Amino acid sequence: MNRMVLVGVAVIGMVATACGSAVTANTATTTPSPGRGGAAQFRNGAAGQLVQVNGQTLILTGPTGDLTVTISATTTFTRTSTAVLADIVPGVCIVATGQKDSSGALTASTVRLSPKPAAGCAAAGRTGPNGSPPPGFSPPPQASPRPTPSGVPLAFVTGEVTAAAGISITVLTTTSGSQTITVPTTASVTTTVVASATDLQTGECLRATGARDSSGSVQATTITITPAGPSGTCVTGFGGRGGGGGFGRPGATPVTAGG
Repeated sequence: MNRMVLVGVAVIGMVATACGSAVTANTATTTPSPGRGGAAQFRNGAAGQLVQVNGQTLILTGPTGDLTVTISATTTFTRTSTAVLADIVPGVCIVATGQKDSSGALTASTVRLSPKPAAGCAAAGRTGPNGSPPPGFSPPPQASPRPTPSGVPLAFVTGEVTAAAGISITVLTTTSGSQTITVPTTASVTTTVVASATDLQTGECLRATGARDSSGSVQATTITITPAGPSGTCVTGFGGRGGGGGFGRPGATPVTAGG
């Protein structure tokens, strides 16, 4: 009789242990893996190669898939294309990025040109203390210029070109008067002009700025159009050079239409 009681107790204990394990297993949760967005998404927009235009809806493609960008009547468009040193002439607005020497003179590595608007080059370049980045770039508060691989921070000079003699360019800035900068023949020179939605062509590279809605679509306030690179690719990312598919940063992922 005692043996039967002991066996019964043991069976009840085994059942209770199994039930406890089942409860523990059923209440365990698994942390979902973070999702991967399409094209190249950013806090304030996206970039990629335009593969489809459906009215006010644009489809961009990138390394991880497609992304939807919505435009409206208030969306502004600009087109950036490759230029040459000879295009730097008096009367155009300039945003020159490079490094300053010990005397404060800038040697540019990248130059962006744009027509002078009615409001002047300050509006075109969004100038600030010591110049400012190219249009469309919004550094976070208290951010310092991004250092180059050598560790020397980049500097900016923006304003209106008042004289150009070879590689010597004189710029009238809004913050420190007239400055002379050097633009070597190795510098990347691009020009930016006003565009419209009718200028959109599949295969080109787009950079859209604007908030994302609950579905992940970007509601574009501004769009920059650049041609694809020589191999038909776009480099996704913000900052850096414009034109030739080069609106991305060094080391960014090149993408080709169709993935």
